[in-house]
Amino acid sequence: MSHRVIGIDLGTTNSVVATVDDSGVVAILPNADGGQITPSVVYFEADGTALVGTEAVRDAAFDPDNGVRLVKRYMGSEFPLDIRGQQHTPESISALILRQLVSAATGTGGGPAQDEKVSAVITVPAYFGMAEREATHQAGVLAGLDVLELLDEPVAAATHYGLTTGGNRTILVYDLGGGTFDTTVLRIVDGAVRVLATDGHHELGGADVDRRLLDLVTERFGEILPSEELDDLIDDQAWLADLALDVEAAKKDLSKVTSREISVRTPRGRAAVTIDRADLDAACSDLYQTTSEIIERVLRAAGNSGNHIDEIIMVGGSSRIPVLGQRLADLFGKVPQLIDPDLAVAKGAALRAHHLVGSAQMSALTARHAASHSRGGGPAASAGWLRGLPGGPGAITPVTPRAVGIRIEDSNDPEGKRAFIAHMVTANTPLPVDQTEHRFGTIVPNQGSVRIQVYEQSGAVLSPEVEHNRRVLDGELTGLSKLPAGAVIQVTLRISVDGRLTVIAHEPRSRKELTLEAFVEGVIDAAETERLAKMVSQTRVRG
Repeated sequence: MSHRVIGIDLGTTNSVVATVDDSGVVAILPNADGGQITPSVVYFEADGTALVGTEAVRDAAFDPDNGVRLVKRYMGSEFPLDIRGQQHTPESISALILRQLVSAATGTGGGPAQDEKVSAVITVPAYFGMAEREATHQAGVLAGLDVLELLDEPVAAATHYGLTTGGNRTILVYDLGGGTFDTTVLRIVDGAVRVLATDGHHELGGADVDRRLLDLVTERFGEILPSEELDDLIDDQAWLADLALDVEAAKKDLSKVTSREISVRTPRGRAAVTIDRADLDAACSDLYQTTSEIIERVLRAAGNSGNHIDEIIMVGGSSRIPVLGQRLADLFGKVPQLIDPDLAVAKGAALRAHHLVGSAQMSALTARHAASHSRGGGPAASAGWLRGLPGGPGAITPVTPRAVGIRIEDSNDPEGKRAFIAHMVTANTPLPVDQTEHRFGTIVPNQGSVRIQVYEQSGAVLSPEVEHNRRVLDGELTGLSKLPAGAVIQVTLRISVDGRLTVIAHEPRSRKELTLEAFVEGVIDAAETERLAKMVSQTRVRG
């Protein structure tokens, strides 16, 4: 059986696959069109074929009822999708995208072949919680992949950049993609990388900029076209889809030119409006401000005033918007570096994947860098930065993106109705969390069971209120010997480096124990997993 090792940037709007070739070069694997970037869009044709990529973008724009885009925003949530008579979930849609990515990258025609094992590191936003990570892992399994690890996107970008070169310093990674925003502060000390803090927003990216710009352009056409005529045009799905694609192209052009004309067909001929960078920036000023506020939060969480940031790295396609780099330069007093914005994350994932399996390609890469350094190639050419790959001698230490705790009934509430979350681990705690133990007491006498509910912080600000958290694990500790009120329940919590959560509830008198783990049953249960796996494997996929 042959064995492929790849890294996958499974993005909200676009995805990329990379590997390390036999000569030790990090390479992007082409998609079905021969390009490097595949739109993360799925369109279901009448015969049930799942069309993935560039062609799917246009078809989904004209027929949105049978298309799916931005599915990454719904990972980890119950978001059923009924398309052409089939019940899909965010996991199954993502699995179809992964199948096509791997099919094109490996030439296996629809996914991993039976005689070929494909091992992959898949990247996720650093702020992704347990449910989102678990859903991403499930999507990889549904696609037939051997998922080696889920790697935080800023850490992947940092790995590609080779951050552990050149002494001790602190770096801020600014990652604005098509659908999500992520920012992370990392500290480099003697070749080891430690994540200090991470934060982000799951609905802030290029897709939101596109919507703002579309609204602006439509408003501009309203100034030169009769209102009834414009209303009729907007009701024309094909016209609106064409305009949306033109607006997206105009947004990209405004990163290179200062103004752009957009022309559309009307019953009386062509009509055109002009937009410039100032128009774009004004339409999106609140979105830009949100990224600044998140940066301020992550700096506070990292204990950094901003004066001690040595480098700023920008990745993600939307980081090309000129005003964003200027805002960072004004904030930090130094020019940020735009590092291979569309490809850096996938390349870092490929490095990590080959590092995990100890491939010959990784050995060749190490040898190439070592040889370059011995010839005076300088720090950036040395093999030293490879030590900073996660799990190596200079391991990258990630952090918990969100606080985790146990739901507790408030014994001080006279009405017996209030509950709150007792957080056992706070956000930005270094991973792994080997063991955090708390003791809780039962409330009513003669309890034969205790329900253990594990919650994760859902908002930007830590809060004990139940509605500001979301449940991620739930189980019942049973078979207890009619405990008196105040009996001790010991709860132990562990979180692995890749975010896997284990919670053990122990009752000392009866020695009964309950173990709950994320990534065991998953966001979707076993029966649903089996159904989706069968559906995904039987769906014809093409790009």
